[in-house]
Amino acid sequence: MTGLLLPETDPWGDAGLLHLPVTTAAEPAEPQSLRSFIAEAYPRYGFHRWAELLIELLQAVADGEISRLIVTCPPRLGKSLLVSKLFPAYFLQRYPHLFAAIASYSAELAYAHSREARHFYRVTGHLLARDSAAVGNWLTRQRGGCIAAGVDGPFTGKGYSLGIIDDPYKGPGDAASPAMRQKLIDWLRSVWLTRAEPALVLGPDGTEQPNLSAQVVVLTRWDHQDVIGWLYEHELGEAPQHWTVLDLPAIAEDPFDRPKLPPTCTLIPDWRQAGEALCPERFPLPELLKIRARLGAYWWAALYQQRPSPASGSIFLRQWIRPPFPREEAGAAAGRQRLYALLALSCDLSFKGEAESDYCGFCLAGLLAPPARNGIPRSGESQGPMAPAALEIEVLWAARHRFGLPEVIRFLLGCLEALEQQCLRPHAVLIEDAANGPAVLQTLRRRVPGMLPITARGSKEIRAHAVAPLVEAGQIRFHHRAQPLVEEAIRFPKGSKDLVDAFCHGALWLEGRYWKAQGIQPVVTPLLVSR
Repeated sequence: MTGLLLPETDPWGDAGLLHLPVTTAAEPAEPQSLRSFIAEAYPRYGFHRWAELLIELLQAVADGEISRLIVTCPPRLGKSLLVSKLFPAYFLQRYPHLFAAIASYSAELAYAHSREARHFYRVTGHLLARDSAAVGNWLTRQRGGCIAAGVDGPFTGKGYSLGIIDDPYKGPGDAASPAMRQKLIDWLRSVWLTRAEPALVLGPDGTEQPNLSAQVVVLTRWDHQDVIGWLYEHELGEAPQHWTVLDLPAIAEDPFDRPKLPPTCTLIPDWRQAGEALCPERFPLPELLKIRARLGAYWWAALYQQRPSPASGSIFLRQWIRPPFPREEAGAAAGRQRLYALLALSCDLSFKGEAESDYCGFCLAGLLAPPARNGIPRSGESQGPMAPAALEIEVLWAARHRFGLPEVIRFLLGCLEALEQQCLRPHAVLIEDAANGPAVLQTLRRRVPGMLPITARGSKEIRAHAVAPLVEAGQIRFHHRAQPLVEEAIRFPKGSKDLVDAFCHGALWLEGRYWKAQGIQPVVTPLLVSR
């Protein structure tokens, strides 16, 4: 009878109900390391150099040696797998009576991280509580567990000892929006931080003792005033948190070129020489250079080098402005000029006829036709899809005026007549379908062929960032008659913005038509990164 109650022969493990002595397995002398846990939970994990360094820091968080950790790194590196999926599972197998919390820009993404953390917890032999195993709120048998929510969602009823914020911004629009930034900060203050366990508690003898209470923030930088900028700003206040910072640019830079952190922060040194790739196993240096050329200086610095700069003076640089493309074709008669496959007259209209009203901006840009061949039509003639060729856009002319509605109508009609006489009839007249644009569209729709309403997507700054890589790469050139636009673009977004916005609308429309002619479906907004 008693043999059935021995631990090794008791299938229910409930001999303690009969008040009989129960032996338990001896606790291991040392807890399992995070690295060995990862190797067990995810055997295919690639322990690259950057990951080894981050694993060491996360281990220090789990051991109570670091309580505040910031990680900034490029997209598609694998940061979420390590920080938001594997690490919470490890933390809870170390401390199954405590809680970990995961927050991201959406509840769906936070739940996805929590689901994976639950999987890694279970696959390593740890059991969940029978009464709570949902992906957004699951418990261990010791009544600790994991909770997840979006950055605007509730964390009601529970505190946490480990808080992880992973990518709190959905994209550049959120990160650059003062309203969205303030909404996140309000949520951090009123919800997130109020659920954190205290860093100090009273021990049995009444003295203060350190308590496990850690915060880990991991993200790709979008804007210099994002949550990382906010945290750094508060380090200069009365209650610094003494963050440990792992800053991982895609291509190593000289330490003197890196942003300076507040003196209360500890920056982990970069192990690389300047010019070395962060993770050549996934993104070798030649691939990173291609990405840099595609994104342009502003987004490359923010997303990949983790040093976002203020937009002022950083979108269009003077050294990017180049003269028109060479006009003489190789092998053609002297003076033979390339023709425009498409011409667009883009207008940014805001008028009251008053001195204090905004300017109306007008910009004429053309997409150069492929190199001369037999049968290339003249500008303005009917033509089929273009043959594959490089994307080359020239801005021929730009002007701004303070007009009322009658003056805008007369000016547009006069411009179109003058362009017609120069064989530069626009294929499209683009009018932003906002502000005063609808009034012009309604008045001129039947008199001006090719007039198109354009829906503005995102802010003027977002559209400028979409066009800037083309200017930097030399795919957009400027005639001397576009000098007012050039001067405004260099100052943008300070000062007037009407010419830049008209220019961006036209450039994006021409670029979209170009890709469509190549058989590629154009996108409304540029695809910068994919998480």
